[in-house]
Amino acid sequence: MEINDVFRNVAYLGYIVLAINTFIYFKSYRDKSVAFKIFSFYLILCLLIQLTTSVFRLYKIDNLFLSHFYFIGQFVLMSLFFKQLLKGIAIKKMISIVLILVLIFSGFYYIIDPFRFLKFNIYEIAATSIPLIVYSFVFFIQRVNKSEKTNLYINSGFFLYLLCSTLLFTTGNIEASIKRFIWYSNVTLYLLYQILIFIEWYKHFRKNKVVV
Repeated sequence: MEINDVFRNVAYLGYIVLAINTFIYFKSYRDKSVAFKIFSFYLILCLLIQLTTSVFRLYKIDNLFLSHFYFIGQFVLMSLFFKQLLKGIAIKKMISIVLILVLIFSGFYYIIDPFRFLKFNIYEIAATSIPLIVYSFVFFIQRVNKSEKTNLYINSGFFLYLLCSTLLFTTGNIEASIKRFIWYSNVTLYLLYQILIFIEWYKHFRKNKVVV
């Protein structure tokens, strides 16, 4: 088996764990915190995008436009997720302002030239991913000396995966070997991310209690 096949199987395994996580999170989300509920819908978004992408690929239909739904959807839901978790009125206001500005500029971007919706958009990826990386890093800073460890597994996996995927999608004309290494790292970190999401559920959300 070639190395590409190995990491392709790793990617498929990551999607299987995603499906499991979506089921267990959404199944028990009713009695949980707002942040938990938002994250549950984020998992549903990821699963729906992945299933639709796979079906389109199977029937050889162009699925590039689905990336816009993924990046915008991830940006909106995870911004709201971190707004629930991060402490400080100023930080919460900043998240709201950045969220509104990015959505406005993205809307104008596609209204001015609708055909861009059918193309890969590096600027969209950067605009929707970099703020989330910043929020994730701030979350680490706020929790570093705290006894409360809830959502640390989720945040750790999200930070590593998003940092790597942003690097992968925004890299331009680099050597194929380097881009291949980044892709290998990306699919591996995605599997790790999904495993950490499951560990988070098992350690902190498995029991029927409200956790922030």
